[in-house]
Amino acid sequence: MSALFAQTWYDTTAIPPPKTTPLGGVSNTPYDVAIIGGGLAGLTALYQLARNGVNAVLLEARTIASGASGRNGGFCSPGWAADHEKITRLVGQDAANHLADIAEHGTDWMRDMMAQPSYANASPKFGELILSRNAQRFEASGTQQVMERSDLRQVLNTDSYKHGLFDPNAFHFHPLNFMRQLAQDAISAGGQIVEHAPVTQSRRMGDVHHITSGKTSILAQTVIHAIGGYGGRENTFARRHLLPIRTYIGVSAPMRDVLDHHIRCDWAIADTRRAGNYYRRLPDGRLLWGMAITAFGTLDVKAVKNMVRRDIAKTFPKLAVDMRDAGIGIDFAWAGNMAYARHFMPFVGQITPHNFMLAGFGGHGMNTAPAAAIALTDYILGKANTLDAFNRVPRPRVWGVAGAIAAETTYRWMQCRDALSEMVD
Repeated sequence: MSALFAQTWYDTTAIPPPKTTPLGGVSNTPYDVAIIGGGLAGLTALYQLARNGVNAVLLEARTIASGASGRNGGFCSPGWAADHEKITRLVGQDAANHLADIAEHGTDWMRDMMAQPSYANASPKFGELILSRNAQRFEASGTQQVMERSDLRQVLNTDSYKHGLFDPNAFHFHPLNFMRQLAQDAISAGGQIVEHAPVTQSRRMGDVHHITSGKTSILAQTVIHAIGGYGGRENTFARRHLLPIRTYIGVSAPMRDVLDHHIRCDWAIADTRRAGNYYRRLPDGRLLWGMAITAFGTLDVKAVKNMVRRDIAKTFPKLAVDMRDAGIGIDFAWAGNMAYARHFMPFVGQITPHNFMLAGFGGHGMNTAPAAAIALTDYILGKANTLDAFNRVPRPRVWGVAGAIAAETTYRWMQCRDALSEMVD
């Protein structure tokens, strides 16, 4: 079975989804705004618009959060997928600083949303530990704390890491529960959500966009494409500028006592490799373990489970032995589709009149997707010219199959480079 459609641990522990509008129930009169895509970016945009009295509808090809937004590791921290130095080279110092502020606002917004009682099932846990497997050292700022190897051994039973940086303000959470509650809030505010409504065409005729899904045509003054890199012919911009990348996650059987010996914290944990490991303890005593990317095809569930076991053994050899001896396996394994641009920054802004992109948040979307959605909806509402920094982000093409080959090759090269740096250091 393809891991892209496999059941996740989130599915089995999720709150019920909200009641959405059937495709046949959409209005015949033009909406103010139509949003294509029911991930975190699209839902945040719908929520913000509906709260401001905008007549808005969201169309999702499958179900809410069935893409990366409901299948990711559940980490939320400031920053973008590209580091600040790279962003500065792309857009200049002033715009880079503005984008850093936007990303910080996204983290704050997520934290504030989850502080509401209705989001209790999102189960946020604070604390993130970023780890280096080589000689790379960290510099702390604000409330962050540098951790050396002796400090790390107090919480992690492994010699794999040499340095760490702890951020008490970052957090991890149940992304699918958050998404379902956000969808309910958007509906309660007056927004419409239509699931099982894949868009086959979107074109502007006169002063109105005509969006086709099945035999239904939806009319809208403005369109927001909050999609991944795996859209169809209905969005040529996405196909030209965004690359679909798969990433993989596995979840172990419950093993609370075993984890108490090897991972003695409930923080979000990740290493600094480009496509390294990220993991965290789950409330029911399981271990969530994320790793790897592929640009071609999708691994099956069995292959992902084997990859998780190998990765755990490389990073926590003693934990792997204890899991084997106790007969503890990997109960869940799945893939998630992410959208990447070549420079790892999203595309947020107008592509044609009244036609906007809000996409490309792969690798660091849980704060940046809502932050960008807020900036875009503020622009549409006429509150401020909030897209200036995003407009400075270049829009390079990914060149289809050639781009996928380059992404796969780059990933393999980075794996080799990381391995060499760990041996040298």
